[in-house]
Amino acid sequence: MKRKFTRIPFSETIEFFWQNVSYKANLKDLSYGGLFIESDVIPPKNEEIPIILFIEGTLPPIKLFLKGKVVRIEPKKGFAIKYTYISPESFTHFKNFVYYNYPSEESVEKELHKFLGEAHPLIKDLRDLNISILKEELLKYILERAFLYNPEKPFILSSGKESPYYFDCRKITLYSLTFNLIGALFWQKIKYLGVDGIAGMSIGADPIVCSILAKAYEDNIPLEGLLIRKEPKKYGTQKQIEGNIKKDMTIVIVEDVVTTGESVLKAVEIGEKEGFEIIQILALIDREEGGKEKIEAKGYKFEAFFTFSEIIEKYQRLSRK
Repeated sequence: MKRKFTRIPFSETIEFFWQNVSYKANLKDLSYGGLFIESDVIPPKNEEIPIILFIEGTLPPIKLFLKGKVVRIEPKKGFAIKYTYISPESFTHFKNFVYYNYPSEESVEKELHKFLGEAHPLIKDLRDLNISILKEELLKYILERAFLYNPEKPFILSSGKESPYYFDCRKITLYSLTFNLIGALFWQKIKYLGVDGIAGMSIGADPIVCSILAKAYEDNIPLEGLLIRKEPKKYGTQKQIEGNIKKDMTIVIVEDVVTTGESVLKAVEIGEKEGFEIIQILALIDREEGGKEKIEAKGYKFEAFFTFSEIIEKYQRLSRK
């Protein structure tokens, strides 16, 4: 898999703290995503450590205060860090330091956008708050319009199992008031990923793709929408993916409800045959019937905005009133 961020070679002094001891080391390279520290002392993987990066050439020299998690170890060489926090006071200096040393003007803006979403404390907090507000509003409509309960006549799920509970998500994805909410909710997660496109399996994901495109338009961010057919067209272009396909596209796959995960993995398979890089899979609802585990077992990042348990809990709470 390609790196999310371009590595830039640097030789600067760095200080890190582990087990209440300070260590001086050399910086080998860094990016908007992380850095590599050359050191004989190597903290264990997944350890989070404070870091001070010294930027020479200014009066006085600039100190950048960061935190990062150890994500890779190279014995006798050093270790790689993924940022988990950058202090607000250091953020602008760090952003500019990397920006002006980037080798490619073409990629720097896209990578900067991704970095802002992952590391800027204010943006992260605002995004989380927006998601919380949107979820609370959308959950009302899910319970009013999309959530069906019929213990006398159970529904047949995509897995073939029977269930007294069913989510008819087209009643919210194809409704003007919730179409906007769904687009806004997905866009909060997608807007800082810097992807080229959004894809989903027809027909369940089609309105979700369109709602996300509408939100990208509001932010003036170019984004391709891709609709994946279960089978190739039997006429005309005989395509299986509708949309403006480009070479080496980075995409997010979206879905309304994930049950077993088979539909999503089918979309992944079709997309990867076209050469797409799947950055993440986002679903509106996870029915918690093994789909998440199956998708993650294949090595893909998966996230759902709502779980079956969460919706049932809310439904039962309202039913008791």
